[in-house]
Amino acid sequence: MTKENFHEKIALILSFLILNNYIFLSLNFSLLAIKINFLIFLGTIIFFYVKNFSENPYLKIFFPFLVFICLGTAISEWDPRTTWFFHAKRIFYDQSIFSIADNYASHSHNDYPTLAPAFASSLAVLLGYWNEVFPKLSFLLMFLPPLILIYSFLKGTQYLIFLSIVFFTIGKYLFNGWADGLVAIYFGTSAFLIYFLFIENNTLYKKKIFIYFVAFCFFTTLTLIKNEGLVLLLITFLAIFLMKIYYSEFKKDFLKLFILSLSFLPIILWKIFCFSKGIGHEVVNANLLYNLQTRFDDFNNYKLIFYFLLLNEKFLYCLTFFLISFIISRNKKLFTFISIVTLLYLSILFFIYLSSPFDFYFHLNSSAARVIKSLSFLLAFFGLYNLVQKYYRQ
Repeated sequence: MTKENFHEKIALILSFLILNNYIFLSLNFSLLAIKINFLIFLGTIIFFYVKNFSENPYLKIFFPFLVFICLGTAISEWDPRTTWFFHAKRIFYDQSIFSIADNYASHSHNDYPTLAPAFASSLAVLLGYWNEVFPKLSFLLMFLPPLILIYSFLKGTQYLIFLSIVFFTIGKYLFNGWADGLVAIYFGTSAFLIYFLFIENNTLYKKKIFIYFVAFCFFTTLTLIKNEGLVLLLITFLAIFLMKIYYSEFKKDFLKLFILSLSFLPIILWKIFCFSKGIGHEVVNANLLYNLQTRFDDFNNYKLIFYFLLLNEKFLYCLTFFLISFIISRNKKLFTFISIVTLLYLSILFFIYLSSPFDFYFHLNSSAARVIKSLSFLLAFFGLYNLVQKYYRQ
């Protein structure tokens, strides 16, 4: 751990400022307040670089390269242009995250939470104009809080391996303007925090109040990035509840878990707002059960889902790495936690694809490789942490 919990505090400040930007736009704060908030965010990053540059050198060296790559390309792919940065552009001109209330261009998933587009619009506000390059940088900047935080737990070569896992599992989704990479990183980090605070035997961290604030900010951010984030955080909480009940420890941590569960409140409020305006998700509709019924008894459908999700090569590599780490360490609690989360999410994915209103093959082919990134990163990250803990226990 660094002196004075430097990395944890930087991660907390950056995460808070991202959420604060969202709050400012929700409450129609002035453009000056939004600019100041973003300038403080950028100033915090500069402070992180200047203060003890020798600490966490790998991230400090590699991140500028990602910035150059990100700024070297415009937003060109369909999903970022029609969803994330279309929303960001509307927020930029309307100065409100509620601009989707008219449900204009409903194909752009107006029910999606707007934390990331709001942050992108604020960067454009700071620059004074909108274009197709600079707002994309905001998505890359949102990766910094979790990447900085993990340095508190993995040092030196361990952290370099962690960054390699990030590059391997997330790849171009670090800088291409899609939100799936953000979901994967915040999900993996949130799962790690909830495991570390409620399962791992570490009383030193459990006594530090600010680490719970970090967890709360990360949980809230995860739910506000994309709809999948809400599902993933629910699964993570369910896994912890099941394990706490099994180990008869539920009462001991109930209050902490309840407080952290308040991180669901912003996304619940957003969904209530969308419902009040008649804005729904195209996957969840009246034909859901009918679609499920027509596909449920066809074994070929399961084979196709299995092929696209579970035979994804990066997922297989990460799964193999995690299983090897368990064979070496025999950490049963960690294995149980990850197994519950993985099986629950895969079950939900099977349900979503079987009940999808879209063409079955098209939906799998266009999204499976993206949604499985969250599990790939989770497995590889916890596999690394498993091996690190084995090393320190010896």
